[in-house]
Amino acid sequence: MKFLLDSDFLIALYKPDDSNHKKSKELFKKIQGDELAALNIVFQESTTVVSKKMGMTHAKKFYDSINRIIEIKINMNEELEQQSWRMFLKQTKKGTSFVDCANLATTKIYGIDKIASFDKFYPKEQLT
Repeated sequence: MKFLLDSDFLIALYKPDDSNHKKSKELFKKIQGDELAALNIVFQESTTVVSKKMGMTHAKKFYDSINRIIEIKINMNEELEQQSWRMFLKQTKKGTSFVDCANLATTKIYGIDKIASFDKFYPKEQLT
């Protein structure tokens, strides 16, 4: 099975005081051995969040650690970006994340089964 890892999952996995840390560790144990993927903008977003919350030393450690666990790095290409913008511009809810829309578009384009996330934005059938 292929899993797309979202920023909130990755941050919770790294950050011991995150409210989802325990859940993320349990989920990671379940999905180890499956194909783990992440979009390049998720790398950027999550590393930036760690830098803001914990500092650059942790951001560098975080970046190294997620590079070890993610087998498939997906770069935003023109097709994926266009699909992501279409999805984003259809949204009506305040605070919708472009990155979340890009993750959903990625699952469709690349045939990814599930999203490892705690975000309520994603359809329940796609969440792990």
